[in-house]
Amino acid sequence: MTKYKTIQNLKTGESEFSFNATLLDLGENVIQNSNGKDYKIVTLGFQLPSGDEVQRTAICYEANYSYGIEVGKDYLSNLSFDAKGEPQIRMSHLNNADRASAEDFSGLFQVTQQVIDEELVRLRDLKKEEIEQEIVDHQTLYEKLT
Repeated sequence: MTKYKTIQNLKTGESEFSFNATLLDLGENVIQNSNGKDYKIVTLGFQLPSGDEVQRTAICYEANYSYGIEVGKDYLSNLSFDAKGEPQIRMSHLNNADRASAEDFSGLFQVTQQVIDEELVRLRDLKKEEIEQEIVDHQTLYEKLT
């Protein structure tokens, strides 16, 4: 399933959407836009928010395809809408193949959570006098360290 992430265009302030799409075809013709920037037409494969698999054309600027892009790989793409409300898709040279995931670091979050939980359980079981002694002990340690 294609995941769309909402981002804000810093120049226009408009909402845009980034997503990964598979490069299916890279056009041969170089086209120049009104700003003098060269680009090629590419065909991307991805899922619409409805879940339908589609193939759609997009543009890939020379500043991106000059890095070297390969048919069959997934690339970060950006969806925006022009003044008429028409969708405009741009493909970058960035791929998501080796990107870290939250699962890669899940142990770090679990360890932190476990330490917190164990400390809360320990403090919960202390009596008022023991808690007061803990505070004194921490204050004494702090004074020695400073």
